[in-house]
Amino acid sequence: MGLRVILPYLLVCYLFFYCKWVEGYVKLSKEEDLELEEQLKHLNKPAVKTIKTKYGELYDCVDFYKQPAFDHPLLKNHDFHPEMRSSSIPRRVSPENEVPKLDYKPVNIGLEGGGCPIGTVLIRRTNKDDLIRAKFHSEMYASKLNPLITEQPGTRFALVRTKLNITYDGVGADLSVWNIPAKAPQYTAGRIKISNGDESLEAGWMVNPDLYGDDRTHMYIFTNAAQSHCFNAQCGYVHLSPDIPVDGILDPVSSYGGTQFVITLSIYQDVVKKDWYLKMNKDHTDIGFWPSKIFTNLGNTATQTEWGGEVFSPLGVPAPGMGSGHELEEDTNKDAFFANVNIMVNNTIVNPPRDLKLFVDSFRYDVRNEGNVGGDINYLIIYGGVGGGTGN
Repeated sequence: MGLRVILPYLLVCYLFFYCKWVEGYVKLSKEEDLELEEQLKHLNKPAVKTIKTKYGELYDCVDFYKQPAFDHPLLKNHDFHPEMRSSSIPRRVSPENEVPKLDYKPVNIGLEGGGCPIGTVLIRRTNKDDLIRAKFHSEMYASKLNPLITEQPGTRFALVRTKLNITYDGVGADLSVWNIPAKAPQYTAGRIKISNGDESLEAGWMVNPDLYGDDRTHMYIFTNAAQSHCFNAQCGYVHLSPDIPVDGILDPVSSYGGTQFVITLSIYQDVVKKDWYLKMNKDHTDIGFWPSKIFTNLGNTATQTEWGGEVFSPLGVPAPGMGSGHELEEDTNKDAFFANVNIMVNNTIVNPPRDLKLFVDSFRYDVRNEGNVGGDINYLIIYGGVGGGTGN
């Protein structure tokens, strides 16, 4: 019995809240255990340096050419290098109004201690339990991506989406970062997303105790490309940064009615080479990229972008809050938000059109498209909710 057989069984256990990970009711056979050990060898490459964070996480400084991305069968013969950056520079259309000011601060994401040596990249150390959890959540997360909604019991959304009538080169925003209580296997997240058909890329923040092994807020990316789907750096995403991990703890986080902390994320396409770049901060620093060759649909362009929140809870278990964990107040000191919401069309960063589609599948959550309010906020979307609902 391989992992493809055991994962659906684990999913059934989880949805009925009956079992716990690895050392619980499910025991791996010798063959399954050996398969995991082999995969761990591919994920945990020889480290030039190891960095331990103040939270106890271990990150290895791995030679750029030995990172897990290059175990992907479509990336065996590549010409990538550590100094790679997007070859196309996006143009930006300046906002017309300069009125409101949004009082927020950037969240800390880079590791302390100077990061990794030149020519190496940060890769989180993975153990066997981490791998099983990641595989389970990747399978579960991918299973609800298309179509979006009710076929996935326990998953709830509050989203704003573009219409399917043009093509897109990118998506981005300033995301306010929150830490909302969630108990395994629950999760709560805020993210941007870009897609074409069944393929999609996501980036944002997530509280997912089962995936990360703690109750802190982590940055995350999710790759859904052809037959590959995974969180963070395990299936085709090529990391470039020597000091910023894609799955690091975000700290500090926003407080209700207090200081708001944000992370600026964007997924922009290199319109020349067609690779998709993960960018961070106002200067659009390249953190890593998804090579176009791992995609079928997204290898060319995207047909939809979206911003919003998502939560998951097993059937019968009260769902966690979304966003700030409170009902919307039309106040960016209290509501979770996406500020400077943008899309990229024809290599130009612009505001999205005002007639975006809103999607909410539970009365306990809400999302509102505030549109272009000008100033530092520019284009604003707010979302959130208290949670507590059970059932499908």
